[in-house]
Amino acid sequence: MIILDVPTTTSPDELTQFKRLRNLADHARLVVLASNRTHQNLTFALQGGADGYLNKSMSCDVLQRSLQLVMLGEAVFPADVANLLITTGVERAPPAGTKAQPPSNELSKREVQILRCLLAGQSNKAIARNLSITESTVKMHFKNVMRKIHAQNRTQAAVWAIQNGLSPLVTA
Repeated sequence: MIILDVPTTTSPDELTQFKRLRNLADHARLVVLASNRTHQNLTFALQGGADGYLNKSMSCDVLQRSLQLVMLGEAVFPADVANLLITTGVERAPPAGTKAQPPSNELSKREVQILRCLLAGQSNKAIARNLSITESTVKMHFKNVMRKIHAQNRTQAAVWAIQNGLSPLVTA
């Protein structure tokens, strides 16, 4: 694991160096540790392919647990990262050594709708109501989507959807 302490502001040259480190250390886990969460630093971490973005002010216990999750292969970012991705279109660089993701045309029309509802922040119950299907059907479609795109949780699915050009489904 490599933990990078980033300054409050980062330069394009630093991002280039960070991406180079990501490529050289393809099996290492990279975590950005920042003193405050700024849009620029979060963008830096996402574009550089960081496995985590942690705040220096978090408690020792939370920091330790977050680092353990990163070592287990989880991406650890602030909860509002999906909102940043949706509103700004920032893309997270794929982790080194990951499998190629299937294009969205390999997903069924309904699976794409489910992902778009997810991007809009809807729960399974709300998705079911909006698409006029049962909640168990939503769960089944979601399970299929997760398997097809190799996502382990809703946040990873949302990141994949944004990186593949999906936009939130706006319902009336």
